Amino acid sequence: MFGYLLYKIVCNIVGFLYPAYASFKVIKVNDTKSTLPWLIYWIVMAFFTLGEGIADSLIFWFPFYYEIKILFILWLILPQTQGAAYLYYNYIDPTLTYHEKEIDSTLGTAQEKAKNTGRYGLATLQELVTNGLIKPNEQINTLTVHGLI
Repeated sequence: MFGYLLYKIVCNIVGFLYPAYASFKVIKVNDTKSTLPWLIYWIVMAFFTLGEGIADSLIFWFPFYYEIKILFILWLILPQTQGAAYLYYNYIDPTLTYHEKEIDSTLGTAQEKAKNTGRYGLATLQELVTNGLIKPNEQINTLTVHGLI
């Protein structure tokens, strides 16, 4: 058994570092045809990473769990197996296409709420800073007028 630490090392190299470098290389040569498989890989890997957090807490005890995950990542990345393309074209693309309008609407709403929250937070911070800087000066002036300082 690999164990969690060894799995993380292998996963980070095979699942992230190598694909990141390969993506860098295809961007550098500006080859659109070679870029598409890496874009697909990163989309699939995003969903895998999301699901991994849930799976890790539920089935980490399963025999050879980490080894199976490494094999799965290899299946995703290897051009001979084209696992990422298989998952993308058969599951992810149809699902995202079906829910695209709903997702876009939700993201738009979330973005607007985040902007409003940010504006409110900045206004509150500005008020705190302004009050924090002005009020102590007013207190000092009051103490000076009364001859206490």
